[in-house]
Parts: sequence; structure tokens; C-alpha cells
Amino acid sequence: MMVSAIIPVHNEEDNVIPVYRELKEILQKVTTDFEIIFVDDGSKDATLDKLLSLKSKEEKLHIIQFKKNYGKSAALSAGFDNAEGDSIITLDGDGQDDPNNIPNLISALTEEYDFVCGWRVKRNDTFLKKTSSKIYNFLNRVINRSKIHDNNCMLRIYRKETVSDLKLTKGAHRYIPTILTSKGFRIAEIEVNHRPRLTGKSSYGFKRLFVGLFHLFRFRSFNRIKQKPIYVIEKKYGFEE
Repeated sequence: MMVSAIIPVHNEEDNVIPVYRELKEILQKVTTDFEIIFVDDGSKDATLDKLLSLKSKEEKLHIIQFKKNYGKSAALSAGFDNAEGDSIITLDGDGQDDPNNIPNLISALTEEYDFVCGWRVKRNDTFLKKTSSKIYNFLNRVINRSKIHDNNCMLRIYRKETVSDLKLTKGAHRYIPTILTSKGFRIAEIEVNHRPRLTGKSSYGFKRLFVGLFHLFRFRSFNRIKQKPIYVIEKKYGFEE
């Protein structure tokens, strides 16, 4: 079974190399057949340069470079469209998602389920992020009838066929579990470890809180509209043509 790991990144120059190395070490323990895909979402710092310097020595590393910043929904869509694995893992690029949880995610993806979501029971985040997440998850359970405790945890594993036709419009990455369960896919949720950022500072603020709430209230109607996410890939590195 081939495993693909997708990591969307934006201005994470100090984190991409340690995230890659730790993730590779964990994946090597569970399979020899894997790929690690970083989607550089229009970074303005040295994120892409750091990845390219690593690419020359790492055949498992693939890079998708966006022309500009299109957002996490577009970055995940590009990753899903280009992943070759039978199973697809997603995680954030700031080091907070602990790759040591991956073996448990893989074990939980039995024939009974189509995808498995992480649940950050003890979050290492600011008061604002933790509070807004609780509001999101509560409202999402009420409005979209979701049963997920942690809808924004990016640490997940999917069967390839679960996301092969998934087209995410702007902001829809927040509701992937809700979208997939509405299509009849079966979900499991397991507790995962959550860590402080490796380096740097989160850009999360009140603006993103209100943007998230806007997408939440429009989601119920917009998720029925099939649109292809708008993004332009500047260049791809490491993929077979």
C-alpha cells in the first residue's frame, strides 16, 4: 500500500525541513512505499528555497508551487489531485501535528471506515484559537449536523477514492469531514497529540475568526454547488510526467 502525505505550507521557512525529516522517519517505520508532497501556497519567505535545497537529496519529496496564495482549500485540492498513494495523510506544516500519531491513524483505517480524523483533546494553542475552535465545532454540529469533535484538525488519513473527486471551494477545507459524510463515506475519529509550533508565530487573529464564521454560515447552501477550486500551479518538482 502506497501512502501519500500532503502538507500545505505558507511562509514556514523554519519549519519545512524539520517537519519533512520527522515525517519521513515515521513513514519509513510503517511502509517503504510513500511520497511526501509539500504544496507551497505562494510563500513570500524562503519556504520554497528550503524545500528545493532538500529536494536535490530526497527522492521521496515532491513539491507543488502555486503562482500566488490561493488558500488551504486550493492547496489541499492540488495535493489530492497529484497524490499517487492508496491512502492519503494530511497535516499542517507548522510542526503542531505530531507525526507519531500516524501509525495509529493507519491502524484505525480499517475496512469499516473510509477516513479517520484526529481529535486534539489537549490543544497547544492560544486562548483565541482554542475558544474560536470550540465555537466553530459547536455551530458546525448544530448547523451541519456534524458529529465530529474537532472539525479543523488537519491530521487525517483518507482512502484515495474518498477524496479523488473532492472539489473544495474557498474555505471549504474547514468542512471536509461534513462534506464526505454527506456523500455517504464512513468516518472514525481518534485522539491525537498536539504540540506547540516548532518555530515562528501563528497568523491567526480576529480577522480569520470572522472569515471562518462567514464560511460556516454560507456552507450549508454552497456545499451543494459543484465548483472546481481556482488555483494556478507555477511549477511541480519530483512528479513523474
